[in-house]
Amino acid sequence: MSKTLPPLEQLALTLYDIGAVQLGKFKLHSGKKSRIYLDLRLLVSYPAALRQAVAAYRLLLDNLSFDVLAATPLAGLPLGTALCLDMDKPLIYPRKTAKSYGTGKQIEGVWQVGNTAVIIDDLITSGDSLLQAIVALKASGLQVNEAVVLIDREQGGVANMQDHGYKLHAAMSIRRILSILEAHQRITSKERDKVLKSLK
Repeated sequence: MSKTLPPLEQLALTLYDIGAVQLGKFKLHSGKKSRIYLDLRLLVSYPAALRQAVAAYRLLLDNLSFDVLAATPLAGLPLGTALCLDMDKPLIYPRKTAKSYGTGKQIEGVWQVGNTAVIIDDLITSGDSLLQAIVALKASGLQVNEAVVLIDREQGGVANMQDHGYKLHAAMSIRRILSILEAHQRITSKERDKVLKSLK
């Protein structure tokens, strides 16, 4: 039996094995074509994999200073909920659209004006959905400086966030995942190269 793998290496293999990392030809939300598709929404159906993901987020979050976790709708929400339970930290989330009934809230949850929020999302491509969430949070009196994602697709998102004055922390990059998958014979070097070429 081989030694226990480092947690991030194990997570990369788990993501592939549950179908959260797929190679092929895909059209992304942005309209761009890609040779890799990351479907981290699957994590909620695999509690053990979700626990591995939470541990990866914790490696980053334990070094940050914040009052509340803020999850992006919808992909960040199950991850934010799992982290809220694991870290015993309050969770809030901006709605896609403000409620037109009841309290008409734009942000769900409890916070104080001036609280610092760290944003949780599953991955970053361009960074646009994170920036939209930040606008809503700041409009409600929260301070936001940092965001944490599981995977950086390495398609300009980190630089985009930086240009707007925010720091992005990613547990893993696409390159790292691909090299782990190749090292463990889940994919070939030819497949890895095709994906990397498609990211440009």
